[in-house]
Amino acid sequence: MADDSFSIDSGNSWCNLILVIIIFFIFFSIYKTRELPSIHVEEFYVPTFNSTADSTTTNNTIYINLRLKNRNPVTGLYYDDPLYFNISFVPKDQTKAISLAEFGLHGFYQGNGKAKHVKGLLMTRGLPLVGSPGSNGTNNETRSVPPPPGVFRVDFFGKVRYKLVGYHQRHPMLLAANVVVDDKTGVKVGNKAIRLVKSGASDLRRTMLFPGSILFGMLLI
Repeated sequence: MADDSFSIDSGNSWCNLILVIIIFFIFFSIYKTRELPSIHVEEFYVPTFNSTADSTTTNNTIYINLRLKNRNPVTGLYYDDPLYFNISFVPKDQTKAISLAEFGLHGFYQGNGKAKHVKGLLMTRGLPLVGSPGSNGTNNETRSVPPPPGVFRVDFFGKVRYKLVGYHQRHPMLLAANVVVDDKTGVKVGNKAIRLVKSGASDLRRTMLFPGSILFGMLLI
């Protein structure tokens, strides 16, 4: 009887040990798995492009709502100071963007699986002309024709590092996304959020070093 009890206890001990090892490796692999955060444009609205609005005064603001999410299930993230966003307009059949505004954010910590929203009115230096055809410049005229064909572009530059013991490497992020705006409502086309993806822009960092605009009513939630 003693031998049988000993063999049963030994079998349970080995099973428990194997289970602990498996659980350890699962958590270790999750802990060591590192994902860069995702940034999405959830809302984008250009009031002066809204042809149904009653106001005829020039409005050079853009409303934007961005979501920054830490995709790591068990690892926190540090967004290092400074972080920069750039808003520009790319006319149709052209590759060169017209810079409209930049804004910066202070660095912050984001817990595992958490998301933050950055939203508010951004004052631009002037929007693509909505006035008489064939003119260059910004919308200093009343709305008489639809906005010029093209897309808005949102660029992001920053660095992040993971909250890991003994790990201090900073990872640069250069992301961008094109946003199509409805020419009658001024609202982003489509209900789905637009994800910023890796960008190959080489001069973006230099452009953003001196942000000339601020985000009015910005909320960091």
